[in-house]
Amino acid sequence: MNKKTLPKKQMQFTNRKLDNGMGVAVARRTYLRKITDKDTGRERWEKWKEVADRVALGNSLLVKNIKGLGLKHQKEEYEVLRKHIANASLLMSGRHLQHGDETQPNRNMEVFTNCSTASASYIVFYLLMNGSGVGRSYDDDMCVVNWDNMPSVRCVISSDHPDFVWGFDESVRDAEHKYGKGDNIHWFKVPDSREGWAQAIEMMEVMAYEKKFKDELLILDFSDVREKGSVIRGMQNRPASGPKPIMNAIERVATIKGADMPLWKQALFIDHYLAECVLVGGARRSARIATKNWTDPEVFEFIDIKRGGFLWSANNSVTVDEKFWKQRTKHSKKVLEAIMKASYDDGTGEPGFINQHRLVQNDDGYDDYQDGKYAESQKYKPSQRTEKMLSLIARNASAKLYSQIPNPCGEISLNMLGGYCVIADVVPYHAPTLDDAEEAFRAAVRALIRVNTMDCLYSREVKRTNRIGVGMTGIHEFAWNTYGFAFRDLIDEEKSKEFWLTLARFKNAIVEEARNYSEKIGVTAPHTDTTIKPSGTVSKLFALTEGAHLPSMREYIRWVQYRSDDPMVKKYKEKGYPVKVLQSYKGSTAVGFPTQPLICRIGMNGELVTAGEATPEEQFKWLLLLEKYWITGIDKDGKINKEDTGNQVSYTLKYNPEIVGYKEFSEMIIKYQSRIKCCSVMPQTDATAYEYQPEQPVTTSEFMRVLDEIEKDELLAEDIDYEHLKCASGACPI
Repeated sequence: MNKKTLPKKQMQFTNRKLDNGMGVAVARRTYLRKITDKDTGRERWEKWKEVADRVALGNSLLVKNIKGLGLKHQKEEYEVLRKHIANASLLMSGRHLQHGDETQPNRNMEVFTNCSTASASYIVFYLLMNGSGVGRSYDDDMCVVNWDNMPSVRCVISSDHPDFVWGFDESVRDAEHKYGKGDNIHWFKVPDSREGWAQAIEMMEVMAYEKKFKDELLILDFSDVREKGSVIRGMQNRPASGPKPIMNAIERVATIKGADMPLWKQALFIDHYLAECVLVGGARRSARIATKNWTDPEVFEFIDIKRGGFLWSANNSVTVDEKFWKQRTKHSKKVLEAIMKASYDDGTGEPGFINQHRLVQNDDGYDDYQDGKYAESQKYKPSQRTEKMLSLIARNASAKLYSQIPNPCGEISLNMLGGYCVIADVVPYHAPTLDDAEEAFRAAVRALIRVNTMDCLYSREVKRTNRIGVGMTGIHEFAWNTYGFAFRDLIDEEKSKEFWLTLARFKNAIVEEARNYSEKIGVTAPHTDTTIKPSGTVSKLFALTEGAHLPSMREYIRWVQYRSDDPMVKKYKEKGYPVKVLQSYKGSTAVGFPTQPLICRIGMNGELVTAGEATPEEQFKWLLLLEKYWITGIDKDGKINKEDTGNQVSYTLKYNPEIVGYKEFSEMIIKYQSRIKCCSVMPQTDATAYEYQPEQPVTTSEFMRVLDEIEKDELLAEDIDYEHLKCASGACPI
């Protein structure tokens, strides 16, 4: 098929419908709110156009934060955002879809950030609680706290608290009788907020740093923390976890004292314990990336530390540079071999590689952070004692040649001391014309820059870098619908030049809009602007291919677990949905929902390529082209842009270990991994041996047979569970 024979895209801006089945299920599980219908008085789910309205309103109201911009500009921005979000030609990231509304100007920026970094455990914990994915460097010089010097810690709670358990918890009254109020006894009543929980960890961390409290006692009183199940208004009335998860996590942190571990390893364990606590909360994720430099003496222990399933809450990667790949010293060869062996033999793809020398780094104003005041906001201010600890970390960081690491999914370049990025996806496939797509890209730029005017912990770094990440999703659908190019056409650069020049056009429009809007409102032009994130959840709303990834399957049965006595199981069974009682999960039954990605419905004449069908070399070529035209970009003369303002492409390259042996795997890594910024390389896993697999591939005939047996019922909505909301691409394998 060529461009001339393509059917014209008969589409105007519209209130786009969510994809029936999975799209609706994902939306209800993650983004839609329950509202009371004005006409009937009954509770119902939001419609997508209502999501577009409140998200556009919340973002456009941020104009109030910017001097010189009035109501006219606010209204214009509201209208263009509402139009593109309703049309799904612009999908703000999930944080915005969940939290965006008229309260946005008065909230802290953390709840709207997907990507962040931190250099202290209490900040890692605080950002995780705000729902942000967090990266941290565990280089020897970045871990300055010896937790062996922390005080002895006791967690207490009032016996009147609904969550108090007699015979298990220590009551405040008992603790007062037992420990008293002496000079060596430090009491802290933990406030009922994210900030309060983080303050408890901050107190432990700074006391350990100061080394003078080792023989003293810190008592943390959790009596004021709301009970389990009570509502959290800032999380759309989702249920609170109560004080027990944080109390249990702190007790585990306390076990580090006396374990005689190196400082980086202490920090790794502590951050894992705190991340587990956040995950227990249910409504928040716990996404982390842990990095360590290849020159650190204990890098080999870091390479092996996750073997056997330990410390599972973080992706681990080794930071490398040009010297690592080119000099090939005895040490670098040994590190390279150790990483490849661990990655291949364990079948986990970990640790990965991060090419620090390729991450965009701009150090203007960076040395100012040595005052230790780079992590404070109106909502959270660390103590003056803590600033001394942060100052030392900043001095150590400023002495490093490379100061950037990525967020957990790898799509953003961030200062390892601490930084944020706000991100969004444009869907050019949903835009009626290329001009409309460009309008959506430009609107995304302005919207994200406005978010950067909100109050946040890293306000200095945000003002210094104004970092944004404008991405794309549904790329393969766009390439086919607009140009008639399938995947193997796209990696033929000359054949698909028109497509790549279009991406370069969008890239240059983003750079131009970012500079012009930043100048207009008096802020720094963004240090980085383009990215491609995994987009695992928002893409599912409209059944699009996710970010840069190929579809994993053509058709599949999406199995969702229920309790066997759930009345929904009977309803689904009566309507003909496949149902199976699980033996491995007692009391559980799985219901199957036939699912087909949009790209399998648009008639690609047999040219569709799935992730399992593309060779590793083809996928590396795809990444190199995306970095050239979209991340870095080319100018009107076809030359690579002199200034790189791109972040990264988050991509998980899958290979079949039955076909690709270790020799081929290692040759592939050595040939390609040094040429890109970062990429996860993971084996395809055979899940057929497991009784419950969230997504079961089926043939087209099997798919149609299941579909034919289901009696359609508009009142019976499909469902989805947490397993399907993990990044199916594997880019975030937490």
